[in-house]
Amino acid sequence: MKAVLFDLDGTLVTTRPAYRYRVVASTLREFRRRADQAAIDAFWFGADRDAIIRTRFDVDPLSFWPAFARHDRPERRARFTTAFDDIDALGKLHSLGIRLGIVTNAPLHIARAELALLGDAPFGAVVVADAERSIRPKPSPDGILACLDALSVRADRAWFVGNAAEDIEAARAAQVAEVHVERDEQALHPGSAPPRHTIDNLHALLGLIGH
Repeated sequence: MKAVLFDLDGTLVTTRPAYRYRVVASTLREFRRRADQAAIDAFWFGADRDAIIRTRFDVDPLSFWPAFARHDRPERRARFTTAFDDIDALGKLHSLGIRLGIVTNAPLHIARAELALLGDAPFGAVVVADAERSIRPKPSPDGILACLDALSVRADRAWFVGNAAEDIEAARAAQVAEVHVERDEQALHPGSAPPRHTIDNLHALLGLIGH
């Protein structure tokens, strides 16, 4: 094993639920709309968020996203977001010669704020979904493939660690071994094929590689 790639939100950092309910509600008020917590959860964790905006919020996504960005500001989110307490496993992996990378669907300004919470974690590559760079968001494998390329590691020598169904699907599409870390924030799709590995904390990665 040469590299371990990670999702960011829900895998390395966590944001308290109160934040998503507050920021989405504030956004929807601009459109004179409301949504219950179930609809907001579906939006926050969903893969096809534009479809959820249309069907559950009854708002045009092209109008919604600029309004959402005005409310979902890095300095505001930072007050509700913390790193998980097992991220010290990252340094241990790096000390074993494992290359580390991040692949996230978070907007760049949010990703930067969340990365700051990880201190000096030794990531060799960070890839953010970016239409201008032809990197589609997960479950597309684009970000994982770009990260592997930046790290000069083959897919069969890497793992991808994430907490959501889109992470598992992206890893499979990229032909990278998928590792699901159970953070009790969102469930995988019922009936979907189980991931290759399931762990309950990042330290368990050391056991998977025999250390």
